[in-house]
Amino acid sequence: MQYSVHRFESVTSTNDLAARMAEEGAPEGTVVIADEQVHGRGRRGRQWVSPPGSGLYVSVVLRPHTPSSKFWQLAFVASLAVEEAIRRSARLNPMIKWPNDILVNGHKVSGILVEARKPRISFEPVAVIGIGINVNTPEFPPELAETATSMAIETGRPVSVHTVERELLNALHTRYEQYQKEGFRSILDAWRARDCTVGRDVVVQTPEGTVVGTAVEVNTYGDLVVRVRGGELKEITAGEVLLAD
Repeated sequence: MQYSVHRFESVTSTNDLAARMAEEGAPEGTVVIADEQVHGRGRRGRQWVSPPGSGLYVSVVLRPHTPSSKFWQLAFVASLAVEEAIRRSARLNPMIKWPNDILVNGHKVSGILVEARKPRISFEPVAVIGIGINVNTPEFPPELAETATSMAIETGRPVSVHTVERELLNALHTRYEQYQKEGFRSILDAWRARDCTVGRDVVVQTPEGTVVGTAVEVNTYGDLVVRVRGGELKEITAGEVLLAD
């Protein structure tokens, strides 16, 4: 995969811009990077706080050899790449919370959003992966202060955004090539080694309601399997996980 990087000082959302480019035929490897997002988006419609100059806000266009019904697998590919980039550029020990939140010392340092788009000139859907990493964010608004962190907060010193960017694009290239050649199982095996969800008591907010229990597995379909009271196993396809202390 060859990258073609497009840089901007400020955008509404890197995913929105990358999606428009993809719909107009932008090739795989098109990358949108911005110093600031005015309306950055996270999963489940949440806003991603994206102050200027303090983070890495990037979206990548991918055209994988897989149906759009399996694009969720790319979240596992991307979360592995983000975990590796943070670890290599700052000597931190990040972990992955299902499905694709990156945590350092139990606090969220990065989030990932995967979206499918339909190009105007092709019948094959394209994937846009949005990644936000809190690199040098000094503080967070009150509603995020207890759950979010940045690489600078965790290391106690500024971190080079350019170094994180380089490590991220390199790791994403490597993991994506692995996914294309070896399939999802090899990615899942590597992902499980960095997972901090399985074995923990969890509260999961799902579209169908709240599930409380113990996370016992992330299965080959990417579902989180939770053992609830009474021993029943529930497979959760999408949701927001709160790890119990």
